[in-house]
Amino acid sequence: CKELLEKYQLMEECVSCMSIQELEALLDRMQKYIENPDTFTFDQQKAKREKEAMSRKREEEGKRKRFEQRMMRKAKREGLPPEYYLKIGSEVPSVEMIVKLKSMPKEERLAAWKASHSQHCMNYHLEKEGCRRD
Repeated sequence: CKELLEKYQLMEECVSCMSIQELEALLDRMQKYIENPDTFTFDQQKAKREKEAMSRKREEEGKRKRFEQRMMRKAKREGLPPEYYLKIGSEVPSVEMIVKLKSMPKEERLAAWKASHSQHCMNYHLEKEGCRRD
């Protein structure tokens, strides 16, 4: 299936599908392309954009890997467990914690959040409209 999604330039759309209905529509479109190949036209610009996006993704993954290696070396130098700096703030907030944080004043909320959940987006969990970056 992966080869067909790439052949018909549907992989990016497939990954970004947010519901089963969207995925089914995409698979139906792919089936139509398979049954009648004349309906598909290869888009050079889309291929170029996908190639650039893949390159960017690899670069970002490399940056993350280098960051993790730096943090592990730092922990090792300081005599700490290798994952020490990577685990700070990685605790997923519980429902009870979110309710408690919502009732706090903003300054206290931020301090409490940073203490154990700093790797997570506070707005996503606490604001009604969610994260503005999505």
